[in-house]
Amino acid sequence: MNPLVLLLSLFLYLGLLFLVALLGEGRWRSLAQSPWAYTLSLAVYATAWTFMGSVGWAATEGASFLPIYLGPTLVLLLWPFLQERLLSLARAHRLTSWADFLYLRFGHGLLGPLAAGFLVVGLLPYLALQLKAIAQAFLFLRGEEEPLTDIALPTALLLALFAILFGTRRLDPSERHQGLVLAVAFESLVKLLALLLVGGVVLWQLGSPFPKLQNRPELLSLLLPPEGLAGYLEWASLVLLSGLAFLFLPRQFHVSVVENTDPQHLRLAAWAFPLYLLLINLPVLPLALFGRLLLPEGNPDLYVLALPLELGNGPLALLAFLGGVSAATAMVVVESLALSILISNHLLSPLLLRFRALGSLLLWRRISILTVMLLAYLYFRLAGEAYALVAMGLISFVAVAQLAPAGLLGLFWKGATPQGALAGLLGGIAVWAYTLFLPALARSGWLPPFFLEGPHPLLRPEGLLGVRGLDPVTHGFLASLTLNLALTLGVSLFTRRMALQEERTGEVEELAALLRRVLGPEAEESFRHQARALPGREAAGLAETLLAGSVGPATAKLLLLSVTRAVPPEALREEVEEAARESRELRAYAQALEEARRELAEAYERLKALDQAKDELLAAVSHELKTPLTAVRALAEILEANPDLSEEERGRFVSLLAKETVRLSRLVEEILAYTRLQAGVPLARSPTDLRALAVEALALVEPLARERGITMESHLAEVQTLTDRDRVLQVLLNLLHNALRHARSRVRLELLANKEVLFRVSDDGPGVPPQARTLVFEPFQSFSGGTGLGLFLARRLVESLGGRIWLEEGEGATFAFTLPLEVEHEDSGGGR
Repeated sequence: MNPLVLLLSLFLYLGLLFLVALLGEGRWRSLAQSPWAYTLSLAVYATAWTFMGSVGWAATEGASFLPIYLGPTLVLLLWPFLQERLLSLARAHRLTSWADFLYLRFGHGLLGPLAAGFLVVGLLPYLALQLKAIAQAFLFLRGEEEPLTDIALPTALLLALFAILFGTRRLDPSERHQGLVLAVAFESLVKLLALLLVGGVVLWQLGSPFPKLQNRPELLSLLLPPEGLAGYLEWASLVLLSGLAFLFLPRQFHVSVVENTDPQHLRLAAWAFPLYLLLINLPVLPLALFGRLLLPEGNPDLYVLALPLELGNGPLALLAFLGGVSAATAMVVVESLALSILISNHLLSPLLLRFRALGSLLLWRRISILTVMLLAYLYFRLAGEAYALVAMGLISFVAVAQLAPAGLLGLFWKGATPQGALAGLLGGIAVWAYTLFLPALARSGWLPPFFLEGPHPLLRPEGLLGVRGLDPVTHGFLASLTLNLALTLGVSLFTRRMALQEERTGEVEELAALLRRVLGPEAEESFRHQARALPGREAAGLAETLLAGSVGPATAKLLLLSVTRAVPPEALREEVEEAARESRELRAYAQALEEARRELAEAYERLKALDQAKDELLAAVSHELKTPLTAVRALAEILEANPDLSEEERGRFVSLLAKETVRLSRLVEEILAYTRLQAGVPLARSPTDLRALAVEALALVEPLARERGITMESHLAEVQTLTDRDRVLQVLLNLLHNALRHARSRVRLELLANKEVLFRVSDDGPGVPPQARTLVFEPFQSFSGGTGLGLFLARRLVESLGGRIWLEEGEGATFAFTLPLEVEHEDSGGGR
């Protein structure tokens, strides 16, 4: 076939792949997020190994290729228990790989970098397999066999560019890449249709291969099940190995967990993906048998291409070539992206943080994609020609399976310890390298051939402990996984779990500033929105999750140390919280004590004042009572000692006696009123006509005014209110008597009403001296004779009714007081 046609077809197909990815990022975004696209993206599991290698394996080993697809099918039965749990963890902690999970679960600083570095090395044969498939197919179709030309190199560079363009547009690797998912789904359809079409055309033109086997009895063994213990063990091991690989391959984690947009998509994938595997394997055995029948000397890995050429169907061979390219490119793009995330999260980020170059992480992630592709190409050039496609893929499968003991036990067994996980992983890696990786290099000539014999018969790399009869992959898988699992379980049982990583707490502002420096303003804004109502501990956890998704969990932990502080452990936290609660209670108790002390001090001062007032009252009352009593006694003695007084004299003395008696009675009334106020007698509120009350007060003082020649004036508005009638009347009488006592010719009473009731009593007397204006309402402050209780009682009565009283400026004396139109204050002993 013309090489220019092949090259043009190859690059046109890659260009079409770029176009599909662009559409997935744009107008076909909804299609990329559909459950069918998700299911087809899982088919990235089917690589060039499936498209070409399975036919080659079936042509030499028979039905042994089937366990590679039975394993994932069985694993899908566990998805309701496993994948949903994994999705939940990944969403909560923004996990991007199993290495992230191991660090999150065990908190051991070595687990993440060890798993990342090992997966990069372990998956290089798998990536090299894809490049070898493309190179082999290209050379075969152009009619060359040796050596493999470097068509693999430009292909690797183009695929690296594709992964960089559609997988590293932002720093956050946990974001979805719709373009990448749609391109992978498209490639899954292309390789399925291509293989079905090749198988269908071959069967249509050549008929069924099975009757032809009657003449080739040596090929009947390809249809028989495995025989003997070694055969059964190989089948069972391959089923287990492929199931674990399906779970722990970085590219499968990426498409099934990181790129999952809806957990409901798992329902469709649970049955549609096994159907896909069934369909893509239908033509494998017929093609393998026709290859053995028609092309016994040909390369079994190339039967998919050779049979169409044997039938003279060049376009079908070209379609098969593009199907193989499609299977290889999907795997290479997603796997290299997943490995670059592993490298950046667990190997590069800590180093860049140490050298204060974390801002260049995205650049380094892109460089790591290119580096992985170049390393895969280098492995292909160094060791690829020594192995068949399937053998290269199985070496990587066994490497990936080393994560299974720590990963699965970490998910479901609380007793798994970091020491156990680390010991198991180290043991598994060592056995994998000794039994599979190094022998591959020995067979490629990069290690001496005697390495395959081992230093001792019991330490032969492909026959540890003298095991014979197992193929190298089954032997290496069983040996490495057994040691790995034994160490993980055994060390976990004899070690204690490390203390949980300390929780951190911090201020939202400082955490937001850190996110802005590392991830940019969009991450800062998103964090502020989510952390608005979170306490400091949960806000720090959210910030760590956001950082971990972009720079890896270890680097995120280091970054947080600068802006957060440790939260006490749970046990200590309870004690601290208890101490804090007791401290708060003690402070509240101390404040209550201080308040009580202050109230007691005020009460004591009030009691002292009351006691002093009582003494003053007793003294004043005694003094005030003594004067009228003395006068009454003297007048009575005069009347008794002088019976012959004239009627005029006797009448004058009787009048004086009556006057002193009235004075004595008024003093007693004031003292009784003061006593009632001090006793706190409640108000007797009732609807009251204040104008009628004022008229009654004027009528009561009218005789006194007439006696003194005082003119009474009034201006009274109509006012109704709810108040204590007797107390208002007593206030009015106090003020009117006080005004009549000092007036020269006139006393005026006014009653006004607006928002409140206003009484004003004024006289034309000399007024209140300036030095006495502030004391007129104090008790026992008399400036013209009397007890000094009249105005004091008036103030207390007005205040008990919810009003206020004051002395106005101006000529004479004008006292005014107010009352509410609706009395609300019921404290009979206090004011407002």
